[in-house]
Amino acid sequence: MKNNNDINGSDAVKVVDAILSDALEQKASDVYWIPGAESCDVRFRINGVQKKILELGNRELAAQCASRIKVLSGMLTYKSKTSQDGSIKGVANFAGAELRVAAMPTIHGERISIRILGAGGGPKYLEELGFQSSVQEGLRSMLVPSCGLIVLTGPTGCGKTTTIYAMIRELLRNSQDPASIICIEDPVEKVMPEISQVSLTRSGDDWGYEEALRAALRQDVKTLIIGEIRDYGVSKVVLNAALSGHRVITTLHAGDIPSVYARLLHQGFEPFLVASAITGVVTQRLASSKDGGERKPVAAFLSPDDKWKDFIIANPGISDMRRKILEYPDADLKSVANKLAEKGIISKKDAMLI
Repeated sequence: MKNNNDINGSDAVKVVDAILSDALEQKASDVYWIPGAESCDVRFRINGVQKKILELGNRELAAQCASRIKVLSGMLTYKSKTSQDGSIKGVANFAGAELRVAAMPTIHGERISIRILGAGGGPKYLEELGFQSSVQEGLRSMLVPSCGLIVLTGPTGCGKTTTIYAMIRELLRNSQDPASIICIEDPVEKVMPEISQVSLTRSGDDWGYEEALRAALRQDVKTLIIGEIRDYGVSKVVLNAALSGHRVITTLHAGDIPSVYARLLHQGFEPFLVASAITGVVTQRLASSKDGGERKPVAAFLSPDDKWKDFIIANPGISDMRRKILEYPDADLKSVANKLAEKGIISKKDAMLI
């Protein structure tokens, strides 16, 4: 990347091309465009670590660059008071690049988040993700039953999708027929030629998660991968599929394992159905290594036993669930993080923040 003076003296087209090209060369997973009162910061996320790459002190140039990004991603440049989503296909010397772009207004200008799809190479195997051996075995054990719901949770950028792709590779390695796997995402982040992948990037038509799910269930599918449970309609189809002989792997926005159960129960589903459907829950984060270098995955997992299922059938509150989960050491993320810090695998500071 050029120095700040060179960049600030360039035009918007050259600046944006340079930033996006540099992000692709460095295999960044995300680019963040963050306007402030006096300047605009450009930040990359690489290997889970976010760092400042550039500071644009010319606010007029920063605004022009934001407009340039919106043009490239198919957004309306005159709409700056509401959020917009778009995508960019191809950047300079990276003709095959695909970027997902989201813009939102702030008091200092438009903040833009760019997700680089397929960053970091192709899908990896579970043993390549940096998980502790107990987590690897826990995830593999979840894939043994031919039906049931496996839910992954954690904040944006924590590696949930990477873990799901590794679980797909595990299924393929264990000889599951690729024709029986359908993956539905918004959008597809990494292409896996062996399986059927469905992208929900289209807008303005009746093609969302619920519609794609129902269509997939008519395709003699054995394993369904759903990018995210977003509403009651999707939850209902997912639970029914898991209870009717399908393996379903998905994500849900929740803070911890008890919150996954609490959210589904709050949606009004019978405790018996939730307890019966879920065969595995994983919550994960990324934490700095002890020396502050590469980020390490921290994961807790629960493979529900009969004792836990009976507990859920009694329809407990979230506080009761959080007390109960302490009886399952591998399922409490805080306990897992503290153990990793004690072993010197992650920093004590990051463990305290989990």
